[in-house]
Amino acid sequence: MERAPADAWDRIDHWLSDHAPGYRARLRPPAEGEVLRRVVERSAGAELPPDLLDWWARADGLDRAPTSQSPPPGGHLIPDFYDPCGAAEADERRTVHLQVAQDIVPPPLTAAWEQHIHARSADPAGTLYPTEAVPVWLPQWLPVAVDGGGGGLFTDLRPGQLHGCVVPFTRTGHERAPRWTGITEMLTDVADRLQSLDTNATVTIAVGHWTPPRG
Repeated sequence: MERAPADAWDRIDHWLSDHAPGYRARLRPPAEGEVLRRVVERSAGAELPPDLLDWWARADGLDRAPTSQSPPPGGHLIPDFYDPCGAAEADERRTVHLQVAQDIVPPPLTAAWEQHIHARSADPAGTLYPTEAVPVWLPQWLPVAVDGGGGGLFTDLRPGQLHGCVVPFTRTGHERAPRWTGITEMLTDVADRLQSLDTNATVTIAVGHWTPPRG
């Protein structure tokens, strides 16, 4: 698990090549170093996990935009409804989530809200707030996948034992606990699930709510 996501991503990449080449063709090339540096600089002094940087250095998210030549890719890489976003998109989405959270707060409460966020930012990674009256978004929460409905997965960049853990979120909040302890665990889980599928099936595979990549 300390070797970053290289082994897991190789397994995923090989599976996509064999069973979902259309989806694989939508994966963006490696992120440019300048983009990665910008994301690091804008992460409120937080350290990006090496396995996240390694992942983006191998594939910079998924291009989900339809084109005249091809529709959006079918299925989703990460159970249940998530597809990876690249470094620049992650940075942009974090900015939007921070702004939306700020816009919800009435102007007279802005100072108190900023103090609240500052205090939450000092909590250890993996500390979550699913019952807050106003949805919280911290500068150290960086999206790494999206679901197409305003939600996705973020990685918690605050220091602590769970630094880099991965948490599902929606438009209205986030789950009570991390789903994976880090990017490597997430990708390893995805690789294991893909390789366990019956790829000889003649119909679209669905596992629970998850429809794996196809096309």
